[in-house]
Amino acid sequence: MNYRLSIGVICLLSVVFSIACLAAGAVAVDYNFDAFSNPQLALRYAAKYNTAYWFNILDMFGYYLLLIPLIIYHHQQYKFRSPWTTLFTFSGLCYALIGAMGAVTLAISWQFLMQQHTIANGYLKEIIEVAFLNITLIITKGYWNILEAIFAAVWFAGIGRLLYNENKLIGIVGFITGIATLLDAAGNIFELKILAETGLNVYLVSSIIFVLMTGVRLIKTSGQSHVGTMVTKE
Repeated sequence: MNYRLSIGVICLLSVVFSIACLAAGAVAVDYNFDAFSNPQLALRYAAKYNTAYWFNILDMFGYYLLLIPLIIYHHQQYKFRSPWTTLFTFSGLCYALIGAMGAVTLAISWQFLMQQHTIANGYLKEIIEVAFLNITLIITKGYWNILEAIFAAVWFAGIGRLLYNENKLIGIVGFITGIATLLDAAGNIFELKILAETGLNVYLVSSIIFVLMTGVRLIKTSGQSHVGTMVTKE
C-alpha cells in the first residue's frame, strides 16, 4: 500500500477509536460527565468496570498509539523545513507514549479496583477508594493534564504552523489544539479548574478533527509525489 495512503488510513482508524473511547466513557458513567473530573463520583459506577477498561484501551490506541505513524510521517516531511522539527517530533512521541502509558495504567488498575469495590465492605472499601483516588489523580492530573499536555502543545502547535503554508484550515485546527492543551496544562499547574476543563474539552474534540482532516488529505493526495515537500524550504 502507498505510504501516504497507509498513514491516512491509520489516521482514520485513530479517529474511530477516539470517538469510540468518548462513547465508552459516557456509557461507563451513565452520561454523568462530572465523574470525569471527580474520581470519587466515578466510583459510583464501579459496577461498570469492564466498560471503564475498554474506555482506557480505546483511549490508548485512539488518542495516542495510532498517532505515532503520523508523528513520524510529519518528521520525514518537514525535517528540512524548520530546525524546530526535531523538537516537534520528540514532543509528539513523548505525548503519545506518556498518554498511552497513563491509559493502560488506568485500564488495568481501574478494572481491578472498581471490581473489588463492588464486593468490598468496611475498612477494605475505604482502602480501595484511597488507592483509586491516588492512582487516578497521578495519571489524569499529573501524567495526562500537565506533563503530556505540555508535549502535546508543542507538537500540535508546531506541526500546525508547518502545515499552515500548505493547508491553512488544518494548520489552524492544529494550532488551536496546541493552545488548548497548553491551557489545560496551565490550568492544572496553577489550579484554575475552569481554564483546565476548557482546554481539555477543546482538545478532546479539536484533536479528532485535526487527525480526521489530516487523514482525509493524505488519502486524497496519496497518488502524488511528496519528494518536493521534503526539500522545500520555508
